[in-house]
Amino acid sequence: MNDPFIFDSHVHIWSTDRQRYPMVAGRERPVEHDGSAEALLREMDAAGVGTALLVQTPWLGEDNRYFVDAMRQYPGRFVSLGWLEDPVAPDARERAQRQYDEDGFRGVRLHLTDARVDEGVRAGAAHPLFRWAQDLGVPVQFLNRVPTHPTILGVAQRFPDLTIIVDHLGHPMIEEAPAFASSEPFFELAQYPHVYVKVSNHVISSKQPYPWADLHAYQQRMFDAFGPRRLMWGSNWPMQVPEVSYQSRLDAVRRDLPAIGALSKDDQAWVLGGTARSLWPAEG
Repeated sequence: MNDPFIFDSHVHIWSTDRQRYPMVAGRERPVEHDGSAEALLREMDAAGVGTALLVQTPWLGEDNRYFVDAMRQYPGRFVSLGWLEDPVAPDARERAQRQYDEDGFRGVRLHLTDARVDEGVRAGAAHPLFRWAQDLGVPVQFLNRVPTHPTILGVAQRFPDLTIIVDHLGHPMIEEAPAFASSEPFFELAQYPHVYVKVSNHVISSKQPYPWADLHAYQQRMFDAFGPRRLMWGSNWPMQVPEVSYQSRLDAVRRDLPAIGALSKDDQAWVLGGTARSLWPAEG
């Protein structure tokens, strides 16, 4: 039975029918990885997860038809977050509006891992996009690494009513444990109540096998800084398949993370689904 309170805040999907839903040339995902909505739903159902946020990627570009079809085919199971080919272009706001109106997407993701995007955001080229998201009340999500945390900090300071989400624990550098000096700007973001963080993709930062215990102390600091109502679990499915099972991604946080074990049941529920549901209430 699916728990309606468990909301997976970070998944990717793509169709097995690559004629109908082609990937962008040069960005194709491996054929052997079944990234279909049906494969994801089987994993979600087995783990008892009620809803998931579909996060669009450069693999499909701005062709959102598969996400839209998945939301229509499985109502109540999926919400979608868009991606823009060029989020610092003059027409980025208009393209995001089209995704909002026509595709039903509720938010947009920027890749600060692209140096040109990072430079554009710091220069103010994305300000119209941020004002659009702030006015509509939809999140802006950042994929980045520690060198670009100051960029997000600048956005948080300039747009106090913009809902900001930082991906994947803020991508800590485990070799810097226990101080994590390069992550100081990330922890500075905790002072801004409109900044949220995804408790996700542990395997990319950890140097240890499941349950990635070398990240436990870092996550404790993150839980203390941001609090459970600004943290949300995400699986990052189907990346690292089959090496990391869907169930283990959930259990690593729900069962084996000391920081969440120290919380009340109510606060645990916020991390596992309540926070994401508060950002996407109607769709979720």
